[in-house]
Order: sequence, then C-alpha cells, then structure tokens
Amino acid sequence: MMLNQSSVDKSSSGNEVISSQTTKPKTAANAAGAQEEEDHISKLDIRVGIVRSVSAHPGAESLYIEQVDVGDKDSDKDKETRTIVSGLVHHVPKDYLEGRAVIVVGNMKPSKLRGVVSEGMLLCAMEVDAEDEVTRVALLEPAEGSQPGDKVMIDGYTDEATVPVPVLTPKRKWFEKSRVHFSVRDGVAYYKGSPFKTVKGLIRCKTISEGQIS
Repeated sequence: MMLNQSSVDKSSSGNEVISSQTTKPKTAANAAGAQEEEDHISKLDIRVGIVRSVSAHPGAESLYIEQVDVGDKDSDKDKETRTIVSGLVHHVPKDYLEGRAVIVVGNMKPSKLRGVVSEGMLLCAMEVDAEDEVTRVALLEPAEGSQPGDKVMIDGYTDEATVPVPVLTPKRKWFEKSRVHFSVRDGVAYYKGSPFKTVKGLIRCKTISEGQIS
C-alpha cells in the first residue's frame, strides 16, 4: 500500500491527491515517450512474500510493522525477513495479516516512517467512491502454492528472465508511472489489461472485485 511520510502526517484524512495532466497533441516525440512508458513496469521487483509477524507501530496508530519473508535468504542479501511498514491497521485485521501470502514491491527505496525504516511495499486493492475517496482496502494475494520470492509476471511485459533495477529511483517515478495502469477487474490484478501472475497462477483480491491498486 502506497505510503510516505507526508501521508502518515495527514493520516486523519487519508486522502491522496493526484493532479490531472493537460492533453497534448500527439507528435512523434510524444509517441516515443508513450512507448517508453511500456518499459517502466519491467523495472519493478514485484514478488510473493509471506508475513511472518505483525506488530503495532509505537509512533502511529494507523501503521503496522511487518516482518515479511520475500525470499532474500536465497540471495546475496542473506536475510530471513524484511521490515515493511504499512498503513493497514484500519483495513486488515492483524490476525488475518499474520502468516498471509502477499504481493510485495521489493525494490522500493528504503524510507523511514515515523522512525522505522520500511524496506518494501505491500500491494493492495482499493475501492473508491464517486469523490475518489478510498472506502475499502484489501490485500492482493498470490495463487495457492506460491512461495516467498516467486516473481510476479505480466504477459507481454515481464517474464522469468526480466531483471528489475536494484532500487527504484524516486525522482524517476517508475513505480508511480506504472501504478496508474494497475487495476482490479473481477477480482484479478491487471497491468494495462494483462493479469499479474506467478508460476502458480493469477494474483487476486478476495474481497474487492473492481478497483485500483496501490
């Protein structure tokens, strides 16, 4: 779930404002830029994680601190779990989250949230109302049998051979430019009409049929 220091500071409203862009005439340069957008998703390290433990953040009542196994112990990081901070307290019960298979963006730049360094992001589905206010949030979950570290792939965009960047550069906004094309339809996660999947099957949301992803 998208979370940064400013969103924590304004958590009483929970609003995220996304400015609209002025439509420009199509030119060869614009077309080339649009084609370049296709490549941003390949820079994201989206993978399966297992939430091993969940605790309340001591400095923010809306935040959980999770220890998530994302398969790092099989890599040069040699870590059993990563610390991830998520604003899910009011949306996902602690007992449901613990032990759950989740979908993680694993190469977000580590950031400190109310004094705790978060090393990734859990992806969630969101329902919004007519005023674009978030009314419900739920986890994206992999197919049964998926293991920590399993790569999430998108047909036509990424596959097992795709190598993401080590760390997403915030100024480049690779995640944000990809996220605008994420959606949930009929309970399945999509990027530009192609479903998210692991080798075990589709990525789904159990309780939200139509919505956004963040």
